[in-house]
Amino acid sequence: MKAFIDDFSLVRIESNHAIGSVTVRDMPLELIRREGTHMYYQSPKPLLLHVDDSIWIDGTKVTLEIGTVTLKPAFDQSFRYDGPLGAEYHRDQTIFTVFSPVAKEIILVLDGKERPMRFESPVWTVTAKGDFEGKPYHYRVRLTRDYHDVKDPYTTATGFKDQSYVIDWSKTNPVRPLSKKLRAYTDAVIYEGHVRDLTINLDVPSKGLFEGLIEHSNTLSGSVLDYVKRLGMTHLQLLPVFDFDGVFDRDKSKAYNWGYNPAQYFVLEGWYARDPDDPYGRVNAFKQVLDIAHGIGLGINMDVVYNHVNNRDTFPYDYLVPGYFFRHDAKSKPTEASFCGNDVETRHYMVRRLIIDSLVHFVTHYQIDGFRFDLMGLMDLETMRQIEKTLKAINPNIMLYGEGWNMITEVPTKEQSNMANQARFKGIAHFNDQFRNTMKGALHGPEMGYAMGNKALAVKVPELLLGSPHLFLAPTQSINYVECHDNLTFYDKMLLSYGFEKDDFKHKADVANQLIAISQGIPFYHAGQEFYRSKKGVENSYKSPDEINMIHWRPRLESIRKLKKLLKIRRTYKLYRMASYGDHAAVYKIGECLVYRLEDASRVLIHYIKATKGLEKIDTHGAKLIFNTCDVLMQEDSMVVDEQGIYILRIDKNSK
Repeated sequence: MKAFIDDFSLVRIESNHAIGSVTVRDMPLELIRREGTHMYYQSPKPLLLHVDDSIWIDGTKVTLEIGTVTLKPAFDQSFRYDGPLGAEYHRDQTIFTVFSPVAKEIILVLDGKERPMRFESPVWTVTAKGDFEGKPYHYRVRLTRDYHDVKDPYTTATGFKDQSYVIDWSKTNPVRPLSKKLRAYTDAVIYEGHVRDLTINLDVPSKGLFEGLIEHSNTLSGSVLDYVKRLGMTHLQLLPVFDFDGVFDRDKSKAYNWGYNPAQYFVLEGWYARDPDDPYGRVNAFKQVLDIAHGIGLGINMDVVYNHVNNRDTFPYDYLVPGYFFRHDAKSKPTEASFCGNDVETRHYMVRRLIIDSLVHFVTHYQIDGFRFDLMGLMDLETMRQIEKTLKAINPNIMLYGEGWNMITEVPTKEQSNMANQARFKGIAHFNDQFRNTMKGALHGPEMGYAMGNKALAVKVPELLLGSPHLFLAPTQSINYVECHDNLTFYDKMLLSYGFEKDDFKHKADVANQLIAISQGIPFYHAGQEFYRSKKGVENSYKSPDEINMIHWRPRLESIRKLKKLLKIRRTYKLYRMASYGDHAAVYKIGECLVYRLEDASRVLIHYIKATKGLEKIDTHGAKLIFNTCDVLMQEDSMVVDEQGIYILRIDKNSK
């Protein structure tokens, strides 16, 4: 026989036997309905969720567990808290506060000593007198009869044996803010990389660690950050660096993971730390990465995962407020729209607050410059709007973008943060899968993309060059890319499409990279695609070994020199970086070429885009050739091109 609180005044009893009297604290309950072996009893007064842990059924005491009450809208409305949470450190005292309106008892275990906490609805709190800097702590929580040791969801530092630690943030490394202001998202060029991938195969001492990003490499003639900056990128987007499961912090080569298995939202991943037992070590190492990046004018964006957690059983929330953190369907069953299990219920007030608080933590303590939201389409619109409002009040230049895929979820369609609703949260950009699928070919299967020479897709290219006005309100919403950590790299997709390696694969990859650079919108590059990165055909390498994921650095290829040159052209001419659609850009066709024309009061930039090999004579009328994918034959008023590629002419209106 089991009993559950399903609403403030509703108890569900599961039993195969007839039941007579039911009482809670001498308060009789009335049977109101039966559903098979489930019987529902109404109490005359609301139950005390932080007190009532037992129910008397025909004179027998039965544990009264937390049921679906935490999933009810009334629960979410009734228990909201805007005060401090977590450990608030001061030299003479530390204040601990944790949200749990349903716990019957919570004990703080600080440096091995127990301290009872007091309930101040809807939180439990205690002030520990003395200096507890560097001391471990956790909570001992009783929801009914048993106690469970629980981590603080607001833990900001982890150390020995993965315990939560109190730290003094004023003693951590300072981080200078990024001095260069971002006028519009279209001024950014994003480079996506994984800390271990970027460093494990590089001639640096700290392979696989945060420090490896800032150490000098002879191969790169500088650090990873230096290379990314010199390439022409404005922001390095790191795959998840907050705490995730699937790796071993101390035996670092035992397992590999991308990091989309979130475990703690405020804590940095110990796999990237030189000494994961040192609670200050990983904090200072990552802050040093930020500070050095900002010193050379490079922003650092974080990839964050708020749509699911890796393991509901080990995530602390169910031991504090059972069910509340996770999304459920109409039958109160947990949903798995993320295909990772454990969908997060972003619409609940305190869940939304935890998400926003963790973002604020990384912006204020680490000076993070932007966030990429994994499976953003599973998050609700209001959460994303509040994220934007909160973070831009702190840093107006912050970048916010994500995967706005349209996924089946319990959130009503009009409330989802997907690309179809982009007009309702204009300040957040989306990965443009139409750009990817057109230039690269269908996501799954052998279809060739336009950049591979598939002229049949040319009809779709003009709108993509213009920033996808058929999809968005502004080009600032379009992340233009052909590959990222997910799915096949562009090079591996060519191998799939053709079935064998061809001599011109590298040339086609160059064209794809160049199409990203010249298009209206936000250019996005996957680390290594500029020198033909391959993962040996592995499409989903999230836990593949280093041999598949590590980058084989080739920084001196001609392809890189040309990409640098084109990105410099993009920086030079604002026409590529317009924040709105307008008549400054047009696309039409001449012969076998697409002609992409950009014009302002001072100049005209004319791009001739050839999809396939073949002789073509192009009139230049005295214009200057400023970029060419391949060699051209220049004549008096024309140029002859033979190879697939991009050829850019500039006309200066005021020149004599």
